[in-house]
Amino acid sequence: MTVTEIRPSVGQTLLWFLDRYRGEEGALNCPVLCRLRGPLDRGRLREAVDTVLGRHEALRTTFTGGGRRLKALVHPTATADIREVDLTGDPDPGARADREVAAELGTRIDAGVNAVRVTLWRLADDHHVLCLNMHHMVTDSWSCNVIFEDLCAALEGKDSGEATAYSRFAEEQRETLAGPSGKRLSAFWGERLKEVTLPPLPIRPATAGAPRDTRLVQDVLDAPTVAALDALAKRERSTMFVALLTAYYRALKSVSGAEDLAVATLFANRGAEHRRTVGFLANMVLLRTRLTGDDFAAHLRATHGTVMEAFVHQALPFQMLPINLGGTDRRLDDVVFQMMADPVYSTRAGGLDIDVLVPDDVATRFELELVAVPDRDTVRVLLFYNPDRFEPEFAGSLLASYVDICTTAARGAAPHTDQAGARPLPRTGGHDDQ
Repeated sequence: MTVTEIRPSVGQTLLWFLDRYRGEEGALNCPVLCRLRGPLDRGRLREAVDTVLGRHEALRTTFTGGGRRLKALVHPTATADIREVDLTGDPDPGARADREVAAELGTRIDAGVNAVRVTLWRLADDHHVLCLNMHHMVTDSWSCNVIFEDLCAALEGKDSGEATAYSRFAEEQRETLAGPSGKRLSAFWGERLKEVTLPPLPIRPATAGAPRDTRLVQDVLDAPTVAALDALAKRERSTMFVALLTAYYRALKSVSGAEDLAVATLFANRGAEHRRTVGFLANMVLLRTRLTGDDFAAHLRATHGTVMEAFVHQALPFQMLPINLGGTDRRLDDVVFQMMADPVYSTRAGGLDIDVLVPDDVATRFELELVAVPDRDTVRVLLFYNPDRFEPEFAGSLLASYVDICTTAARGAAPHTDQAGARPLPRTGGHDDQ
């Protein structure tokens, strides 16, 4: 059986460039992290991981070359090399595991050698933490959910059914962009983003050669606030994603004074035929919305219209947007908003109780990124920033403003239970999609 050489997708080519020239440690890692409780059969786990690798072409892919000569190499088989770390002798295995996970997520993956790295930490005989750490070139947030579901099915000995190969998506994407659809997409974004400017924020010029760093400030939207915002969104025939994005626009407006605001986000970018495809399908889009007045509901409606238009036209790769900022070191993805898909928090498979873990201590390739993470009936708000570009005081002030805007909007939302006619938006991607 031989290695198959295929053409990488447009997105993979971009990530390869970023990995080589903006390759911060761990910034392009995309993990599946879970806690396993119960008697663990290591052989069964290894077989399950091998089944997932064998099922998905992208997870058996490595890369070579660069630029126009970049090649994706699909290997016919893959066997998981699971690194096992025994922490049972540590005075505090839980704290040690947290440090070990943070170190793993902050260590770069070389997609030229192996795009998947698997680690199993043993905290007790019946307590383990498993990490499938993957390079973003072979997965995205949506794909990570598919991988987790397939892993649980394999532990149960169940067949997950047929999965469409990632190479099919890449081929379809090239055909779309080369034809009339590609021209229509380019024309739409050229008009939608005409004379676009980025929010005038207190961002310092990039320091040449400076080591990349990521800092985090965070807060939580409590259950009553989340419930009220969700009810408001449904009343406006929209979604929680739009409500939380609206609050981010408002926070940016408050610190910049601008009404014409552009924020980047990630969409899943997959139709029904690719719902179970694993790979880097997600695409970044630039959401431009103008906010006038002070009415949050009116702003939500404007944001909803922006998101709906972008969803319909999401297939144009971000790096192909017909925009040139010119004369500035600002990037279109300087300011990013993401909302993680609400995960399956716990399940049982293969005689194990399995809990999904959502790590905070991950790097980001963006300068300023707000991530909303649903946590049962609350939402964790994580604001990642590059301290070389933004002052910590600014990040803290922006986060406080965001939370205040959310709570104020929730208090102002009159109780209303009639949701008839609600037309929710399709799901978007998640924190990918780093």
